[in-house]
Amino acid sequence: MMRKPRLTSVLVLGVALLAAMAVATPTAQERRAVRVPEGNGKPILVDGVFTPGEWDDALTIDVRPGLQLLVKRAAGFVFIGVRYTPYSLAVVDLFISPDGKAIRQLHASAQLGERLLTGSRPDAEDSAPFIWGETAGWYANEVRWNEGKVQSLVKEGKSQSDAQAAAVYKYDGFEFQIRQSKFGSGRWLVRLESPRSPDWSKPVVYPEGTTAVSTRGWLTLVLE
Repeated sequence: MMRKPRLTSVLVLGVALLAAMAVATPTAQERRAVRVPEGNGKPILVDGVFTPGEWDDALTIDVRPGLQLLVKRAAGFVFIGVRYTPYSLAVVDLFISPDGKAIRQLHASAQLGERLLTGSRPDAEDSAPFIWGETAGWYANEVRWNEGKVQSLVKEGKSQSDAQAAAVYKYDGFEFQIRQSKFGSGRWLVRLESPRSPDWSKPVVYPEGTTAVSTRGWLTLVLE
């Protein structure tokens, strides 16, 4: 007659333990949250060259061998660096959301631009087009090359794309300066996508496995 109460007590205890574990276990989003450090106030020249000392006060995330994501903040700005070792021709898209709903895509390559993602896919017809040259509230370095050298290499038989890759000026990567007020939030959800030469069809994505149109699993930058 005493077995049923004991069994009931065990079940109740088990349910309570599971509930406690569910509360205590952080979500994937929480595990990817990092606090962005306040910088030392020294300026950064947004030129894509990671000059010694510029990023010493930043939080560094090793995305993969040869690729780092660096973040810090100062004077109302958030600085995000994407550093390659060594640099090979690449472009970068930063996807940023202040609320898990609205997503802005900031693009840096041979030109800068941004757009608001509104469709079910980045290439969907109902997604907003890029506004090239639009950098309200942010800036980043562009990829530039020596046009005279490009023309000489083309005359020697190289393709236009190969000539441009060979004539690119020295870079270490991309440096972004973004006004914190642009997104009006103390927490930003961030995703990085970086296609690189020679296989542009297989971009590096961080956090790995995430998509551009859903903030699930994105990195959370805590700015508060």
